[in-house]
Amino acid sequence: MTEHAESAIVIEGLRRSFSRKTVLAGITAKAGAGRVVGLLGRNGEGKTTLLRVLLDLLAADSGRVEVLGMTPDGAGAIRAKVGYVPERPAFHDFMTVGQALDLRRRFFPTWSADKAASLCARLGLDLGLKVRDASKGAVGKLAWVCAAAHDPELFLLDEPTSGLDALVRDDILTSLISELHDRGRTFLIANHRMEEMAGLLDEVWVLGGAVLTTYDAGSLRKARRVFGRLKAASKPPVVGRALAVVEDGSLREWTVLDEEAAREIAASGAVEGLETLPVAFEETLKCLLAQAGGTKP
Repeated sequence: MTEHAESAIVIEGLRRSFSRKTVLAGITAKAGAGRVVGLLGRNGEGKTTLLRVLLDLLAADSGRVEVLGMTPDGAGAIRAKVGYVPERPAFHDFMTVGQALDLRRRFFPTWSADKAASLCARLGLDLGLKVRDASKGAVGKLAWVCAAAHDPELFLLDEPTSGLDALVRDDILTSLISELHDRGRTFLIANHRMEEMAGLLDEVWVLGGAVLTTYDAGSLRKARRVFGRLKAASKPPVVGRALAVVEDGSLREWTVLDEEAAREIAASGAVEGLETLPVAFEETLKCLLAQAGGTKP
C-alpha cells in the first residue's frame, strides 16, 4: 500500500519563519485518510500558517510536505482536491451569493451545481443575497458551500464555525462533517470550539511554541484526575506523562492520560487518600493547550 493510500497528509521536518519569528520549528505528523484531526493552539501559534502551507498558498522554508500524494509546488493542483474554509472568508461584495458560487465553479472541474444548491438550501443561504449585505454567519455558510461543492477528498478548515449560530454550528459539526467523514473524507480542523467536536475527532494536534504534538483522541477521552494528600516528609512523585499538576499545601492533583500514570502515583507510596475521577474532554484540551503554551491550565 502506498503512503498516499494510508495518509492524506504527510509532514516531515516542516519549518517556516517570518522574519526572525519561527512559527513552525521542524514539525512532523501524518493524518491518515478518512481521519478527523483537530488542530489546537493559541492565536499566533501557527495554525493558519500550517494550513496555508498544506494548501500550497505558502511555501515552507524546509522540510517535506505531501497532500493527497502531491507535493506543493505553487501550481495549484492540490487546491482542486481540497475544500478550504479560511478563518476570514472574502468574496466580491458586489456579487450575489449565486454569482459568487458561479465564479468559484469555474475553477473546479468537479464542481456540482446540484450539490451547491442543496447545501445552500440546507444552510438557509439565499442565492440572491448580496455579499455586501450578508452577515458574518452568511459569509461563513457561503465559504462552506464553496469548500464542499466540488466534493474534495480533504478538508482544511480554519475556524469553520466562526459567526454561525448554534443551530447551524450543530448541523455542520454533527451532521455535515459526520456525513462526509462516513464517505471517507479527511478533515484537519482548527477550531476554538474543539469541545463541540469531541465525538468526531480521531486525533488532536497541538501547536505551541512552534512545536507540534499529536494525541490519539481515544486516549484523551480516557483522561483522569488523581487527587491525594502528600504524606509528611515525603517527596511528591514525578509523573512524566502528567498533563497538569496542581499543588495546594499538601494536597496534590494530577491530570493524566493513562492508567499507568495513575498507578505510578499510587505505587510511589508518597500520597494518601487517593481518588480518581474522569476528566471532561473540554478540560483535557485546556490542559493540553496550557502545557503547550507553558502556562497553568
